[in-house]
Amino acid sequence: MTGRAWPFLIARGRRRGYSALLVPGFLREHGFLEATATPLDEVPSRAAATPHGVLVWAEHAVTTAEAGGEPRDEYGRPLVLLHGFLCPDGDPVAAPAELTRTRSAALSVYQRFLADEEGFRAERSEPFTIEVTEVARPRVSPPAEPTRPARGLLWAGAGALVTAGAVIAVIGFASAGGDEAPPPPECGRDVVESTITPTVSPATCLRDGRTVQYSLPPSTTPSRR
Repeated sequence: MTGRAWPFLIARGRRRGYSALLVPGFLREHGFLEATATPLDEVPSRAAATPHGVLVWAEHAVTTAEAGGEPRDEYGRPLVLLHGFLCPDGDPVAAPAELTRTRSAALSVYQRFLADEEGFRAERSEPFTIEVTEVARPRVSPPAEPTRPARGLLWAGAGALVTAGAVIAVIGFASAGGDEAPPPPECGRDVVESTITPTVSPATCLRDGRTVQYSLPPSTTPSRR
């Protein structure tokens, strides 16, 4: 697939130290360029992932012709360019041709920088197209929805619970009613309250709302009012 790449340049001058001289135009801050694009150790190029995309860079030792004079700084160190591109659209498929392109752009900017090191301000680059492979991103599956019982089953279960509760309540009331003894009859006029332990079957009746006990032979039945 086709992506975009923005050239950049980091270099020092004869008096001024390393700084970003050409920065991708879409960036708001470019401090990470100087921190990421460091000098290479005997490798033609290097790539690194950054929060803004893949950074690819190479080194180029400036010649006398390119520098328009001595290609060394005031301390005798050679002038070296760290140039490359930033690609936010994926991983670049190939880099050599693109790095040749960024070296040409970097040299033009660097020559303007050498002409006025103290007054030079970083320039912003424009993108060019590049072949990239899309960066794979992890796919997140949506959470599974909990299984919901059918509405008919819910109503059936609720009905069964209500029915069971009603049955239990009826049984409870019936049991409570069966355990309660019937009240004694009203005492007859001829019933005399027993004052001693009866020798025959004891009996009770109600007199003026009070339960009294009296002796009653088995064959005798108290009269009612």
